[in-house]
Amino acid sequence: MSSYQSKREQLNDILSNKEYQVYYQDNRSLLDRIWDKLSEWLGKLLKSIFQSFDPGTTVGNSILSVILIVILGALIIGVVAIVMIFLRKRRLKKLQPFSSSNQLEWDYQRHLAVASQYAMEKEFRLATRHQFLAFLLILDDRNLLLARLWKTNWDYYDELKQKDITLARDFYQLALFFEKTTYGEQQISEEDFNQYQNNIEQWMKAIAQTYQSHTEIGER
Repeated sequence: MSSYQSKREQLNDILSNKEYQVYYQDNRSLLDRIWDKLSEWLGKLLKSIFQSFDPGTTVGNSILSVILIVILGALIIGVVAIVMIFLRKRRLKKLQPFSSSNQLEWDYQRHLAVASQYAMEKEFRLATRHQFLAFLLILDDRNLLLARLWKTNWDYYDELKQKDITLARDFYQLALFFEKTTYGEQQISEEDFNQYQNNIEQWMKAIAQTYQSHTEIGER
């Protein structure tokens, strides 16, 4: 074996050792690799659109970083929003606002009277419950939905969408507040309740002026 071949083999043996091979390994973290891949893809895309764009420069690299941060931020916000909407829909689909047939048999005026009484006693969680049940019952009275013991607020929301989309959107928010205070143990202040009561009463007045009740239709 020639001296050249012998030295070459020795060099290959040395370079194959672990302490030397480590320099050829990619020691970047997974996030670093993903970031570099996205930067490379975005850089090529921008260069194909803007021929003067050079991702290798300091300015070009800064532009890529800003764009990627904005895109990732928007994606994170979008995912969080989708998850929140999903969780809210699941909550609406599971819980029935009427817990007993007695509550369903009352008319909305009686629920309003009970809500006022609880509000005077500073029992705002119970006041909120009866205020919302009164709202459901006037919606039933005006043929905007059909109140039933087994139905959830999501069922009612779905019915309202067929009749009045604006009312349905406000109902959705009112139902979420009702469920957070009733089932989620969220603390409710007197100011919160007064605002909630005012919103519902405004809708009840508008509904009474716009839609006929079962009785009025029957008399005709």
